Parts: sequence; structure tokens; C-alpha cells
Amino acid sequence: MTAYIPNYQKKIRIFEKRETELKHAIKNSYSEEKVAKAAGKLREAKLQIFKAKFSQHTVLPASKWEPTGEALIWKEMTIQEITLKYSANPP
Repeated sequence: MTAYIPNYQKKIRIFEKRETELKHAIKNSYSEEKVAKAAGKLREAKLQIFKAKFSQHTVLPASKWEPTGEALIWKEMTIQEITLKYSANPP
């Protein structure tokens, strides 16, 4: 068992920061490339939350994590779907 227990609260703060960045990019009509980059970073941050929670609740190494449920949905979402989700109905 590892001596290091990941703090998923830090991952949540990073996700919230990425979410704010994406909303800002959409609101201010940034270029499509910048919005896509922000959406990609948002997806990666969300997946890191799932991975940290997995590591916290199991003795398996983080490399054994496989996305299921909501994590799988986030992994399979396209950049356009994420952008549309945040432009149409901001959470």
C-alpha cells in the first residue's frame, strides 16, 4: 500500500479553474482553437478527479484505473460536445 494518498480536493479546484476558463473563452468568443484547447483541458481535469478518487478508495495503483460510468462518458465526449454543453447550459 502506498504512503501517499492523493488529495482529490486539489483536483476539484483545478477542474473548477478549467471550467471557469472554458466559460470565459466561450463568453468572450475566443477563437475555435482556444475554446477547443480549454475544453480538452477541462476533460483531462475531470478524468483526473475520477482517477484520484479511485486511488483513494482502493489499494490498486492508479495505473490500473479504467473509466466506468460517468468517467467513461467524460472520456468519450468530443470537444464539440463539451463546448456545446457549456455554451448552451453552463453548470
